[in-house]
Amino acid sequence: MPSLSVITRPPATPRRVPRTGRGEAAGVQVVRWATVLGLVALWEALTRASGAGGDFLTSPSRIVADGLPDVLTRESLTPVAYTTYRFLAAFAITAVAGTAIGLLLGRVNRHVHLGGRDIVSVLYALPMAPFYPLFVLWLGLGDGSEIAFGAIHGILPVILMTMTAGAAVEPSVIDSGRAMGAGRVQRMLFLIVPACLPEIIGALKIGAALSLLGVLLAELMISVDGVGTYISLQITNHQAAALDAMVLVVCAGALAVNAALSAIEKRASRGRT
Repeated sequence: MPSLSVITRPPATPRRVPRTGRGEAAGVQVVRWATVLGLVALWEALTRASGAGGDFLTSPSRIVADGLPDVLTRESLTPVAYTTYRFLAAFAITAVAGTAIGLLLGRVNRHVHLGGRDIVSVLYALPMAPFYPLFVLWLGLGDGSEIAFGAIHGILPVILMTMTAGAAVEPSVIDSGRAMGAGRVQRMLFLIVPACLPEIIGALKIGAALSLLGVLLAELMISVDGVGTYISLQITNHQAAALDAMVLVVCAGALAVNAALSAIEKRASRGRT
């Protein structure tokens, strides 16, 4: 009887998923910082070459040397405190109300989702600046109207993006929760929200930037204090160094908020394909 030979095959080598190496990440950082430093150097060179370091345009070196010492005082930082309070209040309204409304419109019904999406898209496309006098008329001059104006700028994109993310949750996720006896509220809190969390954080990054923009616009138009009023005063007095230094402080705060939300978004995206 002929012998049967057993043919064995080597185990299949699992395919490796390409990963971004540290070298590539370092290269991206180099490009980013080189671009920023190059633009600052170009700004400095153009200002010095044209001799335009006067009341309307100043160089980065003059901003650091003359503008920042004037801004980083207790008297000048008081407007920053007012604006920070208004921004945080507006962003809290944006984050809580915008996320809740977006998830509700995205999950209640398909017709509600499509109709609500169209309405929110139209509202988002409208310029809000002409409506600010109405906010002042309804809520008075001060914190109320400025917080509301900042919130209305940030809440619309958060609603729109959260609504889209909530409607895109896989039906199998909802069916599995329903099969295990989870109620509507439990499915929303423990299934839908975790599934949409990276998209929600991404929407809040845009909402934070627009909430700050709304508060600053309100202070620039009709206000008695805050960063917007300070900037208007520096424009009137032709103090370019102090004006640009205050803008630099505001940009630093905005970057800090964006970096914090980006870190939360990255953590929430772990384990996702």
